[in-house]
Amino acid sequence: MGYVLKAVLSSAQHPEYGQITVPFPIPDEKYDRMIELLEPLEIGDALRQDCRVDELDSFYTVLNRLVGSLVNFDELDYLAKRLDSFDDGEAAQFQGMACKLGVSNIKDFINLTFCCQQATVITDFSDLDAIGRQHYMTMQGGGCRIEELERLDGRKFALDLILNHLEGRITPYGVVYDNGMKLEQLYDGRHFPCYHYQPNLLAGGGKYRSNHLAAPALLRATAPAWNCTLRR
Repeated sequence: MGYVLKAVLSSAQHPEYGQITVPFPIPDEKYDRMIELLEPLEIGDALRQDCRVDELDSFYTVLNRLVGSLVNFDELDYLAKRLDSFDDGEAAQFQGMACKLGVSNIKDFINLTFCCQQATVITDFSDLDAIGRQHYMTMQGGGCRIEELERLDGRKFALDLILNHLEGRITPYGVVYDNGMKLEQLYDGRHFPCYHYQPNLLAGGGKYRSNHLAAPALLRATAPAWNCTLRR
C-alpha cells in the first residue's frame, strides 16, 4: 500500500460537481497540482472544512468513522503524515484508544496521535513477560534503562495489570488500558502543532493579521516549502 489513507472527496454543497480520489500523505512536489485539481469541485479551502469524505481506505480501519463527515483537506494530509511515522505498537495504541474513546472527528484523531502512546494495548496474550515489560516501559514514558528491565518480573507485572485493573476495554484492536491518558487539545482546529515529517532547513512561527479575523492568528512554516503551501 503506497499510502496511509486514500479518501474519495466531494463537495457537500455541490455533489453534482463530482468526486476526487486522493491518496495521503501528499508528496510536497505534488501538493500544488493537487490543490488545482480540487478547484473545479470548489473544495480544498485553506481554513474551511469543505471536503466531504464519501469513502476511505486505510490500514487504520478506525478512520472509517470519518466517512460522511466534513474535513479540511490539510487536516487529512496532516493526520496521514502523523500516522505514517507510527510503528505497529503505536498503530495499535492509536486505533485501540480511538475505539475506547469513541473518537469520530478529524480534530480528535489528530490530537490522539500525540498522546495515544501513553496507553497499553495487549494484542497477544501468549507472552506475559513481554506484555509486562512493554507495559512497564509505557508507564515510564516509552522507555527505561536496561538494568530496570533486567530486574523486572515482567510476568508478575502483566498479571497485576490484567487481574487487578478492570478498566481494560476489549476492542477489535486489542485490550486497551488508558493508564489515565487524557486527550489533550494540542490541535485547536486551526493551527497544526509543529511536526517535522521531512527534514527541514528552517522552521519558524509568527503572527499575521487578516480582515476576516478579530485577532492576530499564529502562522507556522517550514523551509523549503512549495509556493501553494506557503500561500495557504
